[in-house]
Amino acid sequence: MSIDLSEERKRSCDSAQHAFLRTTTRRVFIFTLFVFCISPVSVLSDSQYSLVLSDSILRHHSVHLNSYRFPDPIAQDAPCGQQSARDSHLSNEYELNRIGQNVVYCYPNGSSILSIPFVAIAGLAGWRPLTPDGRYDYSGEARIQRMLAAILMAALSCVVFRSSLLFLDLTTSLLVTAATAFGTQVWSTASRTLWSHTWFILLAAWVVYLILKCEREQSEPRPALLATLLSWMYFVRPTGVAPILCVTAYMALNHRHKFLSFAAAGGAWFAAFVAYSWLTFGRLIPQYYVNFRTNLSEMPIALAGTLISPSRGLFIFVPTAGFAIYLVIRYWRDLPCARPAVVALGVVAIQTAIIGSWHFWWGGYSYGPRLMTDLVPWFVLLGILGLAARAAAPPERSHRLETIVGLFLLGISVLMNERGAVSWATFRWNDTVNIDFHPERAFDWSYPQFMAGLIRTPDYENANGQPGRDMKGE
Repeated sequence: MSIDLSEERKRSCDSAQHAFLRTTTRRVFIFTLFVFCISPVSVLSDSQYSLVLSDSILRHHSVHLNSYRFPDPIAQDAPCGQQSARDSHLSNEYELNRIGQNVVYCYPNGSSILSIPFVAIAGLAGWRPLTPDGRYDYSGEARIQRMLAAILMAALSCVVFRSSLLFLDLTTSLLVTAATAFGTQVWSTASRTLWSHTWFILLAAWVVYLILKCEREQSEPRPALLATLLSWMYFVRPTGVAPILCVTAYMALNHRHKFLSFAAAGGAWFAAFVAYSWLTFGRLIPQYYVNFRTNLSEMPIALAGTLISPSRGLFIFVPTAGFAIYLVIRYWRDLPCARPAVVALGVVAIQTAIIGSWHFWWGGYSYGPRLMTDLVPWFVLLGILGLAARAAAPPERSHRLETIVGLFLLGISVLMNERGAVSWATFRWNDTVNIDFHPERAFDWSYPQFMAGLIRTPDYENANGQPGRDMKGE
C-alpha cells in the first residue's frame, strides 16, 4: 500500500511539475511576443514580396507571380539576389526576376512556403499583401511580416527555454532565454520583419533541442525529423549547408545505425528541392544558391568587420557570444556532453568562414551583424553546456568574477540589440553615407551604428551614398 501511495505521489508531483513548466513556457511566449510587437523598427528589405509568393501558392496554386501587379518593371533574367545598392540599376524590385514569361521571387522560397498557413489565417482576418484587384500592398505585407516574425521569435524563445531546462535550473534557464530573446539579433533583426534568418534560426533551435535531448537522455535521435529540419534550413537559407555538414558528421560518427535513415530522408528532401527549383526557376539549383561571389584577398578585413567592427562586429553587438565560447573552453572537462559542443563550434567556424569570404560581408541595409544571426541557436547551445559545466565544477574564486563579467556583458548585449529594435536612427545610419558603396563605414568608431540618434551625425557632404569629406571613395 505504501508503494502505491509513493507512486501516486510521484505521479502527482510530475503532473504538477509539467503543468508548471507549461504555464511558464506560455508566459515566456506571451512576454517575448509583447516586447517584439511593441518594438517599433520594422522595414521590409530582402523579404519584400516573400508573402506574395505565399499568397500565390495558396490562392492560385502557382509558384509564379504572374497574377499580380507590381509598382515597378521587373528585370528580365537579372542575377538573382543582387541586393547591393551597387546593383540597383538592374531593377527597383531586386527581389523579383522575370524568367521567360514568369515572374519569380528570386530569394530562397523556403520562408514563403513555411509561412503559407499564417498567410491563410491572416487572410481570414482581412490581412493580405495585395489589394483586392491584385496590386501589391506594401503596408499589408509589412503588417503580416511583422506579426509573423514576432510570433516565430516568441516560439524560438520557448524552444530555448525548454532546451535550457535539460541541463540548467529554472532561474538560469529563464536567464538564458532572456539573453537569447533580447541580447542577440533575435530582437534587433529576426523579430523585426521576416528575414530568411527568422525561420532559419527557429528550425536551428529545434535541431539544437533534439540533439541536447538525445545527449541528456542517452537516447537515439529521430533521424527523419532531424534531416527534415536541416533540409528546410537549407531551403530557407543556403548557409544551412554549415549545420548540415556538422550534424551529418555527428550522426555518422555517433549514431551509425540511424545514419541510413537520416541520409535517406535528407536525400528525399533534396530531390524535392531540385524538382521545385526546376519547376520554379528552370534550373536544378536556384541561381541565388550559386551566385556566391568570394573575395578571398579581402578576407582578413571581412573577418575583422564581421567579428569586431563597431557597426557589424558580432562580439561588439553580442559580447555574450564570446562569453559562451569562453565558458566551454574554460570548463571543457566538466561539460555534461562534449559532442554537441563540437558540432556547435564546427557550425560557428564554417559560418564565420563563409561570411568572411563573401564580397558582401556587411549585409547591406541592416543593423549590426545580421549575417551572423544564423549562429544564435549554436551559441545558445554553447552557453547552456558552458553554464552547466560551470555549475558542476568545483567552486573557485573566479566564479564570482565570471558572474559579474557575464552579467555585465549580458547588459551590453541587451542595450546593443535594443537600439536596433527601438531606434529608427540606427536604421537610417545605413544611408548617412551608403553602406553598400562604403562598407569601410563599418570600421568608423566616430559614428558607430549603435550610437546613431545618441550622438551628433557627422557632417558628410550628403546622405545619398557619395563620398564625403570623411568617407573617401578610394
